Amino acid sequence: MADVTAYHQLGKFVVGFQALEELLNEVIALIARSDQESVQILTNELEFSKRLKAAEVLFARFVGINTRDDGAATRDFHSVIVELYKLSERRNELVHSSYHEWRDVDGNSGLLRKHSKLRGSAGKREVTEEALQPDDFNVDLERLDGAAVRLEAQRRTVIAWQYPDLP
Repeated sequence: MADVTAYHQLGKFVVGFQALEELLNEVIALIARSDQESVQILTNELEFSKRLKAAEVLFARFVGINTRDDGAATRDFHSVIVELYKLSERRNELVHSSYHEWRDVDGNSGLLRKHSKLRGSAGKREVTEEALQPDDFNVDLERLDGAAVRLEAQRRTVIAWQYPDLP
């Protein structure tokens, strides 16, 4: 197998995030199970951050109508939503950056990421740079995996509430 490169890790993060998006869409669909066409329209038309907000509101409403939860489930779901929002910000930084190959002082091949954004209130352009070796993606990938596990647990909880007679 070829050596893992920073390009490989970048792609792994982006593809992993897409899987998280699909999992969030499934949670929304489970909550609003009676009208799948409306759910499909919603998930296709809303950008991810708005889907996060919609999912949180739908989840809280669903819990309020269908369970006797003391608020723990909505707090847990909120913490997952917060983590997904942070991951989406990281994803946006990674996807909307420019990259150049570079080598560190030891000769290891990596990527130099440059990201610029406008700060409207300050009227300035802010530029950040990040030197990335393949291992530098490990924290992001671990966060992505952890969020997927937590979101999957929430999905299973919704299924259990929707279908209490399933084994």
